[in-house]
Amino acid sequence: MAPGLVTPEKAARGKLPTDVWWHTIVPTTGREKTGYPTQKPEGILRRIVQASSRPGDRVLDLFAGSGTTGAVASALGRRADLVDANPDAIAVMAARIPHARVDVGSDSTRGETAVEVAP
Repeated sequence: MAPGLVTPEKAARGKLPTDVWWHTIVPTTGREKTGYPTQKPEGILRRIVQASSRPGDRVLDLFAGSGTTGAVASALGRRADLVDANPDAIAVMAARIPHARVDVGSDSTRGETAVEVAP
């Protein structure tokens, strides 16, 4: 557990939360591991999505990588638009989020691909 984590008990005694978020990395043999080199843990993205949107809202990730934002947003009842120029990233996202709609080459000037994810 993170050092100095602000629990409800500590908050009641006056401890204030910091702007540092403690979270473990994606385990190399863990369930959520996709093999994408810069994958972010679902727990961090869950915290961001819950703090910045409501169920039914749309979430945008312009450097989507392995699609963690889209997977978490969908699980939390949000829609997501994921964009990435890397074909390997699109393949990882499509495998990770089977119900996603992939729009290949949606930006013909840069070769970016959009992935739309429904809840």
